[in-house]
Amino acid sequence: MSEVGRRWKDFPDYIIGITREIWEDRGIDTLNHYYSSDIPVRTPMGIQLGNQEVIAATRATLDEFPDRELLGEDVIWSEHETGYLSSHRILSTATHTHDGAFGKATGRRYTAYVIADCAARNDTIFDEWLVRDYGGIVRQLGMAPKDFAGLLIEREGGPSRCNRPFTPAIDVEGAYRGSDNGNRWGKRYAEILRRIMAGDFDAVPVLYDRAMIGEYPGAQRGISHVGVVGFWAA
Repeated sequence: MSEVGRRWKDFPDYIIGITREIWEDRGIDTLNHYYSSDIPVRTPMGIQLGNQEVIAATRATLDEFPDRELLGEDVIWSEHETGYLSSHRILSTATHTHDGAFGKATGRRYTAYVIADCAARNDTIFDEWLVRDYGGIVRQLGMAPKDFAGLLIEREGGPSRCNRPFTPAIDVEGAYRGSDNGNRWGKRYAEILRRIMAGDFDAVPVLYDRAMIGEYPGAQRGISHVGVVGFWAA
């Protein structure tokens, strides 16, 4: 990337740096450069297409949560023939100060995790996959996720007209078309998940450290082997 080695010391520094610049330093207009004009951003809530949709959503979020912070905990990354790939774990905190997508301002504060997976080249992100713990956010703002989903559906015109959640059926083809880079740690983690999801909970005390801490949807925290099994068994 042209600015890595000059402004940014490496790709993780770029990812963490632009995240802070855009959302905490309020450099929203930099999204015209950092996000491509045709970027697909896939979330469980649906798909945004193009950096102008991202800019509009960012402005709305920062109006509703003016003190929002995105604390970059870690970035795993690799090079690819299309550029760079990253997976960025973020701890997000904010206070619900103004009315907006989450309803009337509650004055409550939330702390929730986000995972953002990005494909980038020439200092620009051109494909993104994003998972935010919406259940954890709405619970901390005093709502039940089911009630919040009902309000969204009603606000968007009812079940026949509302925005559809993301599924493969509504996916679009982005510029990133890679799949597996053969990394042994990725393969090992995939195998752990396959075993657990097949009901092999005996694998947990073998494959997880006894002192592990698990962060799960709904802002739930699981401690040690009992916490892991409790989440997956449910």
